[in-house]
Amino acid sequence: MRKMLPVVALAFLAALLVAGCRTEPRIAWRVQTESAAAIPVASPFGDDPPLSGRDPSTLPSPLAREVGVAAVSGRTEPSIIDTRGFSRSIDRRRFEGDARRPATLLPRHKKPPIETKVADNGLRAGEAREVARATPSVGFPGIAQTPWSPPDPSIAVGPDHVVETVNMKVAWYEKDGTPVFEQFLDSTGDPGFFEEVGGGSFTFDPKCFFDPHVNRYVILALEYYSGSGESWMTFAVSDDDDPNGLWFKYRTWALVESQDSIYWVDYPGFGYDERGWYITANLFRLGDGPGPGFLGGLLRVIDKAGPLAGAPADWSDVLLGGASWQVAQAPGSGDEARVVRQSSANQLQLGRIDGVPGNPSVTTDVVSVIEVQADATATTPIGSGLWIVDPRIMNATIRDGRLWCTNHGVLTGDSDASAIWYEIDVAENPPRFRQGGGFPYGSGDHTFFPAVAVNGLGQVGIVHGRSGPALHPTIEISGRLPSDPLGTMAAGIEIGASVTSPDTGDNLSRWGDYFDATVDPTDDRTFWVVGELQTPDGWITEIHRFTVGMPADLDGDGRVSGADFGIILAAFGTAGGPADLDGNGVVDGSDLGLLLGDWTG
Repeated sequence: MRKMLPVVALAFLAALLVAGCRTEPRIAWRVQTESAAAIPVASPFGDDPPLSGRDPSTLPSPLAREVGVAAVSGRTEPSIIDTRGFSRSIDRRRFEGDARRPATLLPRHKKPPIETKVADNGLRAGEAREVARATPSVGFPGIAQTPWSPPDPSIAVGPDHVVETVNMKVAWYEKDGTPVFEQFLDSTGDPGFFEEVGGGSFTFDPKCFFDPHVNRYVILALEYYSGSGESWMTFAVSDDDDPNGLWFKYRTWALVESQDSIYWVDYPGFGYDERGWYITANLFRLGDGPGPGFLGGLLRVIDKAGPLAGAPADWSDVLLGGASWQVAQAPGSGDEARVVRQSSANQLQLGRIDGVPGNPSVTTDVVSVIEVQADATATTPIGSGLWIVDPRIMNATIRDGRLWCTNHGVLTGDSDASAIWYEIDVAENPPRFRQGGGFPYGSGDHTFFPAVAVNGLGQVGIVHGRSGPALHPTIEISGRLPSDPLGTMAAGIEIGASVTSPDTGDNLSRWGDYFDATVDPTDDRTFWVVGELQTPDGWITEIHRFTVGMPADLDGDGRVSGADFGIILAAFGTAGGPADLDGNGVVDGSDLGLLLGDWTG
């Protein structure tokens, strides 16, 4: 039974809350961004189409694939490359000039829209609660502006290093933020990370993860070359749990032939479980042809056995109907990755992958969820605002039979875009929606690009962006405990803030396709996230570490009680310290309010 605060304490608390409480917790500390070397870098090419440098006569024939038929397999030989031999291990040449969207070098393409006219299914979004859950610790600058925009950052964390990818770079750091390696992915590097395996001047949409089942880093990038009609899924695997040194790299052909038309791949998902590694992508028609302009989704299943030994990689393809499938990451033992997509405003389509690795097939179910309508724009104090794309699923993870995934859009009864999270029970047959919610603030602010991770304690960590009429883009974190009421997540706290907003004249600024989140494998508890911010010199990324729990349990006895209340009172008005629950730099009434939200007595 929950105990009540003493009457005198309540009166004192009320007075302090009136004086010092804010409507939402914010963290005031900032990461000091490291300046890049002042060496201008021009765009890697002008208006010419990108080329891989490979003789077109040596290219493979398109892969014959059809939706709904058995998987088709392939094999790719490795290239073994030692990053310690790169002539420049840290390449931070600063780009000067207007960044270019990767999509400007891709064929014009359009996927089917998400169905928005749906019947009310009665499900309602949960709320963001004013409770303290996320406790930030380390934060440091990641990769800064390249010739490309947006960055689309992704993160992988192993025993001693943090790996980050963006358009079009890869870097890794020691866990205190010390830079170890940073290089371009394409052939503009010195050399480029994928250049020696055949990568040309245009890699895009990179992603990465650390697979704790085999203790390896894995990096993915797509390639497309309009000058020769090439499409590739290129991936690299570290030879151990240290990203320095040997990598086994594989360039897998991804030009598909179906219904007498040719298709190329775009917008990858990237996941894993104990059985294999998985890539998903959209298939768009290349040029004219009798087939549909959008064919559906490609699922490529990679057998880990070969890449772990630096041997040939065996892989199998399954074609899926529908657009923008995301594949879950499954760090826990016994969980199997799923694929998931937003099939309508209030439905998710989930796919179970059987027969891995050699003979994969996918069985799908449709799950009713809370309704989310599209809102592709977010306001900013200057400029025309941010383009934040549609409510596609952007991130997914699975833990203990529960699939967690995220997107953003407008919730019923709201008018601004909100970051959305879902929990689906996939241990049941058919899968069942368990809970979900968002971060609507009702102040004209928008929240977007959420990414979710779940640790071994069942705690949930989330990162998302936020902007508004008076708020330059920020990075916020949130979390929940397994014991929290269903449908609830802690309100976000700010861990990184832009000093300005992008301003591209009358056009919206593309703010990306995703942020990313993961769990540290060394303790299966600590969360790591990466997000995007804006400076006068362009975008930057920041990497942050945090834990989820009850920060108000200041004496560590497992309860939030009078003893903790006394600690806050003793520190009231002082700067920082453990009692500064919202991280605004001073212990004040808002910290007491957060304590009250978790009061157990």
